[in-house]
Amino acid sequence: MSSNDPIQRRLTSQVVHAQKDMYQYAKESQDQPFNAADIYAFQNEMQDLSNANWASSQYTQYKHGIRKAIIDAIN
Repeated sequence: MSSNDPIQRRLTSQVVHAQKDMYQYAKESQDQPFNAADIYAFQNEMQDLSNANWASSQYTQYKHGIRKAIIDAIN
């Protein structure tokens, strides 16, 4: 879904980038022995993805709230 909103495009780009980083890290690590540092690094990648999704969700809720307020003010 394409968006004309530059903030939404940037947030979506961040989500995609974080997701690709997480998958890439998992793919590169799958055939190697791992230790606690590897688990911590993967957890950080997952946290980055979670944060990107949260920010995108918050912005979507913000836009919805603003639109609803405008519609309610008109009525």
